[in-house]
Amino acid sequence: MSFNLKLNEQMVCVHTIKGEREDGENIPVPDMRANKPTGVHDQESNQTAFFQKLINAKIDQVEVGVAAPNEIALSLSISTKAKKNANILRDSIKKRAKNADHSLFDTDVKSAYDFLEEIQKSIVFGYKAVESFCNASIPDDYVYEKSNSKGIIELYGKPQIERWINTSEKVSSILPCILNVESPTREKFWSDFKNLERLRNDIIHSKSSSSSSVLSELFSEKVNAYLLSGVKLLEFFITKDPYNQIFPLGFGVSQIKVMSVPDAGEIFAKVE
Repeated sequence: MSFNLKLNEQMVCVHTIKGEREDGENIPVPDMRANKPTGVHDQESNQTAFFQKLINAKIDQVEVGVAAPNEIALSLSISTKAKKNANILRDSIKKRAKNADHSLFDTDVKSAYDFLEEIQKSIVFGYKAVESFCNASIPDDYVYEKSNSKGIIELYGKPQIERWINTSEKVSSILPCILNVESPTREKFWSDFKNLERLRNDIIHSKSSSSSSVLSELFSEKVNAYLLSGVKLLEFFITKDPYNQIFPLGFGVSQIKVMSVPDAGEIFAKVE
């Protein structure tokens, strides 16, 4: 059953319970890539319903409504699956190299190329998860003040921040201010995250002068630590505000907030 939120958003009811939900009570979510449900306790009926936003699409001429995914969780899922495949392929490459005089070519090189595809996918989407987290966390009316090389103060609105400020600066200087937490730059994972950002940039903005060295570095097992740093960075912020609606579900501290209203009909209109 779907409803129109009286702000022109279509929602679908995914779960209901009697009474008002208490902290710690499990709410079934079939897929951790989904957005957090919005919980509404209707005081009149003493029921709590949980809603997720719908996106409408067409496959050929077939209309389909899909519970909107969480962009952060979706990117992280792609990265995690690709990393798992890459690690399996890396082990296979080591075995093949030992039996092939340490050189892979002809038909033996397929696993190496498959590995490079998977590890680059993991890096790009692991970084994208953090990038999506940053952009979703910045309020539409936020303005960032920054001194340029001439000492002149420049003002960046949200669109300019998303386009011109790199992700490491967002998480070190902007998000701590918005979320009222300390900067993560002193955390042990910070240097690994900077390496993740560097590799991602090298992959996206490929240069012929450094292409070979970048491809060689991708085979190193150190890349796993770089990828893990993105998850640790997300955890760093999510643990500070577990009820934040934009944060993904797939973290143990994540919580769903419920608002209690006298009459839920004042908020939702049923779609027939």
